[in-house]
Amino acid sequence: MKALTRMFARRRDARLLDQFFARYQGRTLIVHQGLALDWLEELLKLGGGGGHFRIDARKSPGRHSPVSWLAHRFILPLDLPLPVLCDVGPTTIAIRHLHSAGRPCHPADIAWILEDMRVRARVHATLSRHSHELVADLGLPVADNAYEMDLGG
Repeated sequence: MKALTRMFARRRDARLLDQFFARYQGRTLIVHQGLALDWLEELLKLGGGGGHFRIDARKSPGRHSPVSWLAHRFILPLDLPLPVLCDVGPTTIAIRHLHSAGRPCHPADIAWILEDMRVRARVHATLSRHSHELVADLGLPVADNAYEMDLGG
């Protein structure tokens, strides 16, 4: 009976992963457990700031919500300081926390962090075609969240 339950769980997980990538590839997510109102207001003032999908992980995952399922099943267990920024590719997710010096970065820094994390992410998750699961490769240590700003000089 346990083997049958695991088989159905794997099929459900594979279906949710496919739905997640179909919906969110090419997009960015901010996974959080509550955002301060002033931080959110600053984010929304920025050009493109409202374009990040904000996923509140305090809510239980919906039965058919691939993004909420992914946040609870994969991102929260990474035990990174929240919020985290996720850059979703066709079969990859680059993940980096938005904390520096013990507090969330300023929302204006997200553009710099997004550019930098394509090379220096905390976690690079890749969808394995063989097992149809996310495989995480750890990168940047949690304590090292400095990012390089290109000041054009």
